[in-house]
Amino acid sequence: MKNIIYATKDLFRNYFKVSGRLSRAGYWWAMLGYLIIDIICVIIGALMDTQLPSSICSLVFFIPMMTAAIRRFHDCGRSTGFYVILVVLEFVFMILIFGAMFMTAVGAIAESVGMFGGSLIGIAVGIIGSIVCFVVSFIGLVKASDPGENKWGAPVPFDPDESKDEHEVI
Repeated sequence: MKNIIYATKDLFRNYFKVSGRLSRAGYWWAMLGYLIIDIICVIIGALMDTQLPSSICSLVFFIPMMTAAIRRFHDCGRSTGFYVILVVLEFVFMILIFGAMFMTAVGAIAESVGMFGGSLIGIAVGIIGSIVCFVVSFIGLVKASDPGENKWGAPVPFDPDESKDEHEVI
């Protein structure tokens, strides 16, 4: 339990930090902390018959999880630009999927076979592209750390037992 608490606190200590490195353990313990907190927020929202707690949780965790992923990519020797390209491509593929779904609905209503077929191809391309981006991102997040120092600094071992006074926040 102390691993989850330490990693989640570390996530918020480095809220806007995109420089440096983050160990695989540090990232995944923080992700588990986020998921536990989000599940609690979903349960509270279900009891209140609203999605507001989960939405607030997602907004609060959005930036630190993005910056943690960037530092995690740095730990594997990948640049911030590599991660940003993956996120932008994922966004573009999602827009393609939703746009093609809309056009498919319009084509079905208008009974236009040409528009309907083209929209299905757009949906397929969007889904395949989205899956490829997800797999590449996931591989980057689970990949072992680069041994030794790289251009983003020395490896930062995940150590929940280290003194809080020694933990440097930049």
